[in-house]
Amino acid sequence: MNVIKTTAALAAGLALWTLALPAHAQTEAQKALAGTTIHFLAPSMPQFAALVKFLPEFEQKYGIKVVVDEVPFENYRQKSLVEMQQGTGTYDFFAVDVMWLAEYAAAGFLEPLMPYVKNTDLTDADYDIDDFLPRVISGTGVFNDTLFTIPIGAGPVGTTFRTDVAEKAGFKLPERFSPEFTTQYMFDAAKKVNNPESNMIGFANIPGRWFWGVTYLPYLYAFQTPETKGDEYVDKDWKISINNERTVASIDYFTSFKQFMPSDSANWGIGEATAVYQAGNAFGTWNYQDFIKGFFEDPETQAKVAGKNVHLHTPVGPNGVIDPWFGAWSLGLSKDSKNKEATWTFIQWLTSKDIQARATQYGAGPSRHSTYKSETLAKYQPWWPGVYEFMLKETNPDERIRVPEWAEISDIMGEEGNRVWIGEIDSKTAAANMEKRMTEAMRKGGYYIPGRDDLPKQQWRDLTYYDRLPSTWN
Repeated sequence: MNVIKTTAALAAGLALWTLALPAHAQTEAQKALAGTTIHFLAPSMPQFAALVKFLPEFEQKYGIKVVVDEVPFENYRQKSLVEMQQGTGTYDFFAVDVMWLAEYAAAGFLEPLMPYVKNTDLTDADYDIDDFLPRVISGTGVFNDTLFTIPIGAGPVGTTFRTDVAEKAGFKLPERFSPEFTTQYMFDAAKKVNNPESNMIGFANIPGRWFWGVTYLPYLYAFQTPETKGDEYVDKDWKISINNERTVASIDYFTSFKQFMPSDSANWGIGEATAVYQAGNAFGTWNYQDFIKGFFEDPETQAKVAGKNVHLHTPVGPNGVIDPWFGAWSLGLSKDSKNKEATWTFIQWLTSKDIQARATQYGAGPSRHSTYKSETLAKYQPWWPGVYEFMLKETNPDERIRVPEWAEISDIMGEEGNRVWIGEIDSKTAAANMEKRMTEAMRKGGYYIPGRDDLPKQQWRDLTYYDRLPSTWN
């Protein structure tokens, strides 16, 4: 595995700039941590690259050195899980994807954070935990009523399209969240501009096995009916409910874009699809809100597409349902860290109002009310303010159900779905296989023990659970 070692020295170009910043008071406890070195494991992603730029400023202020190990996104879960299981404390904190929180927290890998949040010796007076959007902080970091991680950014996934290509083909793309942008509209638009002879494919989809739990799921949700929302994977008794005509239709829709793509695209991940789009050879592709700046709108690195895009939500399904996607990355303190106080000092500084707002200039996303409303965000990432209300009221933090078995469920979907893509099985067989294998995963998890009365509550059926004031969590 290729591991990239990053230290503050790599961002030394900011050193002179940070000298001009005003000094901020530190507590005696924080001052005592000077000279400590902490280690962070993170995936190679644009939002983390944006945050690394601030390491010199932190080191100058606190005298704490931060060493970052980056690994490719597709290898990150395995690497982080192995490190946590070994319990050596090699890494003091980890980047945690929301879909792995239940697994990591249930296994005891992460340190509860609310005691640190409320520790005035370690947390700056203006940190203001209640400035975080309720569904963002609870959806990202809360498991069993306990806060385990702090979000660095959270948002929906969606689709990105070239407006200039659409205009050349004689049509104008709709605005974000427009009911006009349906699954049928998206397919027809991709078909209309698809022209392999001119190196323009209609849509660069992401069918690689590992990615279905991120790139296919929005369509599973979009193909629900108002009556079946909430039963995408399991029913109210935790019985697997995925084997139905809606799942079959969503798989058929997702794989229908194969006709626009090269014959060797079966293993395409986010990197491959994005690279084709960045090269100007695709009309549309998948996006995650936190990736937009780094992947599509940086004029220095994405000259062929920057400024020529529209960033939309996942299309509305045939029954009028829109995907309530919730995606987030956060920072989790290792239970085995030998430098917990120094690590928390860094986490609270990096996720503070000031740093989060300034980091949006470089591509980091918002998770605070104040950041969403900041002039910096509006100036450098104007596609973000438009999702503020969605993240407040519509997003579903439990879209990828918050159970320790989620990683296995996701992998089963990816394996069976990818088999449809390559023509090995059809969508009906895939849905039946998913049901059988997911049922076994839940059985192993103890969900079907006769007489069991302590099964977790299905919070996605009443999202008010996630609307609690952040400071009220344990």
